[in-house]
Amino acid sequence: MINQLRLFQFKGFKDQVFNFANLTLLTGINGMGKSSVIQALLVLRNSYDRGELQGGSFLTIEDKELVNLVSPDAMLNADASSNEVSINLVNDESEGLWKVAAEGVSNSLPLIDHEIHPEVFDSPLCQPTFQYLNAERIGPRQFYDRLSVSRRHSPIGYRGEFTAAILSEAATRLKKLEHPKLALVKSEFVYDQVSSWLSQIIYPGTKVSLDETNPNQITIQYSFARQKGKSFNPLNIGFGFSFALPVIVAVLTAAPSSLLIVENPEAHLHPKGQAEMGRFLALAAESGIQILIETHSDHILNGIRLAVKEKEVSPESISIIFVGTFNDKGEQKVYVTEPHIDQNGRIEDWPQDFFDTWEYSMMRLL
Repeated sequence: MINQLRLFQFKGFKDQVFNFANLTLLTGINGMGKSSVIQALLVLRNSYDRGELQGGSFLTIEDKELVNLVSPDAMLNADASSNEVSINLVNDESEGLWKVAAEGVSNSLPLIDHEIHPEVFDSPLCQPTFQYLNAERIGPRQFYDRLSVSRRHSPIGYRGEFTAAILSEAATRLKKLEHPKLALVKSEFVYDQVSSWLSQIIYPGTKVSLDETNPNQITIQYSFARQKGKSFNPLNIGFGFSFALPVIVAVLTAAPSSLLIVENPEAHLHPKGQAEMGRFLALAAESGIQILIETHSDHILNGIRLAVKEKEVSPESISIIFVGTFNDKGEQKVYVTEPHIDQNGRIEDWPQDFFDTWEYSMMRLL
């Protein structure tokens, strides 16, 4: 498991340590650096895929799909005292540090220093089971492509584009659920649990099915208990189904001890659905999947808090990282704090701008 990430002069962070848990929730003000935490991990993964990380040669900050920091200068902190940038990853019993000079025009930056404990590459970040779903997931489609690209990781696709193909594979191979805490119905198969979680998160009585008569494409169909005998193409129902399905499938097909990064899992979901999504991700993390989510949803947070209060997950398995800003003599500066959830689901240290807009709005309305 990844325990800690330290960023030195990387984008918005001068020198910052982030503590991770089974489920880590990244949140905060727009533009303060939440995405930078994920980007740092993706830079490491991208460089690992290219053989550069383990070879101690380069950090590559640009990839066609996975990550793009644009230029070396763009990754350097605005208040940096030098051009040095480093990323330090700490796992259970291993550590790796990679340092570059953020200069020039090449997006493959030679390492000027590195300290690598051999077991650091046992990190779930470096395993084939690693999955990443970015915020720009694909919306409803009439047809979905079959899996045609061999990826070193993220078989579901960075945008969820191969969700139908992975769901088809789970159905064809009768893939069994490896995480008992995520079983909502008495079935050992992933395919059955997907419909159950769609019903739990979005709409009761939902069932997902596949039409595979076309050898090159797959059609996803949804049916609902209240409309028996009728099925619907994703184009004819709400966006929430298409945005939630990749998250659900990614979790239910995830290998034990793997890492899943999801940006905005709440996208296009009703508040009740967002809370259920939070609970779902908390249960998944309690089952042994390490999950990192970036979110702006207080409902996601509250779903997690309720799962803690109801003893479904332990508070120790949850880490919250809040990136905020404060005024320092007329200058806005970034700070990071890590609010703690207690065993009753409460958060005592509640920083300003941490999901408090509702309360301030109500105070103004009253």
